Amino acid sequence: MASNFSLFRFFIFLLLFIFILNPYTVVGPLAYFILPLIIIPFYMRMRFVGADTLILIYFLIGISLIGVISSFMHGIGQFSHFKVAVSLLAYIFLSYSIFMISRRCGLCFNDLVYLSLLVVFLNSLIILVQVLSPSFRGFTEAFLVLSGNVDWTDGYRYRGLASGGGASLSVLIPVSMVLVFYLYAERYLGIARLVFILSPLVVSLFFIGRTGFFLAPIVFLSFVFFGFKEHFLKVFSSALVVSFLVLAFGEEVKYFIVDLYGVAFYKYSFGFFLGGAEGLKDEGTIDAVVGFLKVMPVSFPEVLIGYGFYGVGEFYPWTDSGYSRMFLSVGYFFGLAFYFIFFFMFRDVILYKKYLFLTIGLVLLVAEVKEPLLFTGYASRVYVFLLASALFGRNFDKRNV
Repeated sequence: MASNFSLFRFFIFLLLFIFILNPYTVVGPLAYFILPLIIIPFYMRMRFVGADTLILIYFLIGISLIGVISSFMHGIGQFSHFKVAVSLLAYIFLSYSIFMISRRCGLCFNDLVYLSLLVVFLNSLIILVQVLSPSFRGFTEAFLVLSGNVDWTDGYRYRGLASGGGASLSVLIPVSMVLVFYLYAERYLGIARLVFILSPLVVSLFFIGRTGFFLAPIVFLSFVFFGFKEHFLKVFSSALVVSFLVLAFGEEVKYFIVDLYGVAFYKYSFGFFLGGAEGLKDEGTIDAVVGFLKVMPVSFPEVLIGYGFYGVGEFYPWTDSGYSRMFLSVGYFFGLAFYFIFFFMFRDVILYKKYLFLTIGLVLLVAEVKEPLLFTGYASRVYVFLLASALFGRNFDKRNV
């Protein structure tokens, strides 16, 4: 029986690995192979989804269609916002399927949080091994295909087995830190496992992207804010131990990285920390964000219906900011409504698991300033999956009382 349970956990882990990271392999994106699972909600007649949830999702899709219409009115002709809204529906359906399979396997909500965390932990370990062994990097990349305009077989940035890297993968790390602290507060993890899991997550950030470092303090401050005082001393002490180890072996790590990849790589990965305030300024993220946020609709009727731009098509000035793209797509009123409806849809479980869901939500809302990461990307899929699983779990328990 125990072996069957472990096998079930591995199966759920595999589904989550594909769902969250969606590796772009030589046989195609692996998420395509689990898409047939979306028939399970229809087969079960959406028993634990809730009619209000479906109605609100369709409202989001309806708002995105306003962006499509606006895009053709302005000669852009894009469906990217619509694809984002439909993807949210697909995320929820896939989450439902994984949730129901996990319930049949005897897994609880915290098990799903832990397995989601292990997905990110494994990918961080793979990234660290890739850094230590360029031949291993070449081996793993031989099974993957390029995504975007980045050559992942070379250069300073790493993705592990994820479909891509950059800010989207970087934001996944502070989100995973929330999962670590949540599971520790739930007494699912001990302090030793907390440190063991947290260390590779943090170290891998140096080789993924710097955005996660700017968001990590939110995780710690929220942990204190939500009153986990009985756990804070242990967590703080563990953080001091990790910091001491980094300082103690910092020089050895420096020489190892420089010998392996050269000074330029070392400065790219660690320089913005070593340079203090000046290094943070030179890093460029803050200036880029300010520039992107200046791109907003200011004329009529664009303030009401936007331009329809959401990252695809001819548009000047270009912006990567999630907020800018939202308001440029559908205007201010419908853009704010899109954000509000998303959180309102999961209001019950957000307030039920405040530290977990409010903190991840805050991290993604801050990250949205830089790129559209609340509704797309790895961290978004983790967030939607856990929100949906908690919602389905509450509906499941109500029907089976």
